[in-house]
Amino acid sequence: MKKEKITVSKIAETAGVSPATVSRVLNHRSIVKPETIKQVEDAMMLLGCPVSREPSYNVSRQPLIVINIPGIENAFYQNVLKGARVSAKAHGCHLLIHESPLDRSSVHNFCGLLKRVEAAGTIILNYVSQELLEQIHSVAPLVQCCEYNENADYPYVSIDDFQAAENATNYLLSCGCRKIALINGPANFKYARKRYEGFLYALNRAEVFVPQNWIIQLPEINYEMAYAAICRVLNSETRPNAFFAISDIFGAAVIRAAKRFGLNVPQDIMVVGFDNIDFSAMTSPSLTTVSQPSFQQGYSACELLMEMIENPSITPRSLLLDAELIVRESTMKL
Repeated sequence: MKKEKITVSKIAETAGVSPATVSRVLNHRSIVKPETIKQVEDAMMLLGCPVSREPSYNVSRQPLIVINIPGIENAFYQNVLKGARVSAKAHGCHLLIHESPLDRSSVHNFCGLLKRVEAAGTIILNYVSQELLEQIHSVAPLVQCCEYNENADYPYVSIDDFQAAENATNYLLSCGCRKIALINGPANFKYARKRYEGFLYALNRAEVFVPQNWIIQLPEINYEMAYAAICRVLNSETRPNAFFAISDIFGAAVIRAAKRFGLNVPQDIMVVGFDNIDFSAMTSPSLTTVSQPSFQQGYSACELLMEMIENPSITPRSLLLDAELIVRESTMKL
């Protein structure tokens, strides 16, 4: 009679824990509570699976956290990575950066990577469908960072993009701007959709109309692409007197394009960017921007993940951090 194969899923079901918890007991028991280890090992013994009471991992090996980002070229992610790295180091973990979109065509390879490196957990900066999040979670605990799926019950650390965009647009309205254009990013990202919604909400409340050709939707955060699109808007018969850019990269492109057409910032055109990356204070004029706590988002995401790894039975929690408008020369008329 063929002997039934004992799988990680079977052990997890018997122990009343997740497959990811069983994997941590087998590969990273140093970060698992003793009572959880006993719970899993008792289930293994009940199923007739050999149990070694000695650690089954290399004690000199530090647990590995995998952080997935859409693209390394976006300067915003640098501070997020720094924050995650500081937290991981404090917990004695290594941080592995994985650069790729996560969709149906790539999630299999990503899950394979998590298994090969025996990842203790993962932080995801892509917007991922609920179905794919479930696939990833079956391999390792996860926390969504910056981007998150509102319909999926997985923890996240982010900001309120709708509110931040509404506040930025209201500020431009308070400066007397009534012809405001939007430079938006890829619509498949939550931040782009929510900032667009917040922008429109503020304009609608103020009963300000925005022509469709003043809403620029770009497929990626790309300076040259934004510059070309902004030049087309500024070269039209009627042009805006303000731009809300959902990235400081786009805000810098507005300043350059305005100079090409002999327009002064902020006298002729005001500009508000988003992210408060380092060079936003170095543009000429310096860029008014929405500052989101990028370092804190990365740090907090890793802290939440470590809580879940160390205490698998806790209810995961999510965090929305505050964004702040930083007023600089691009909106300050002399």
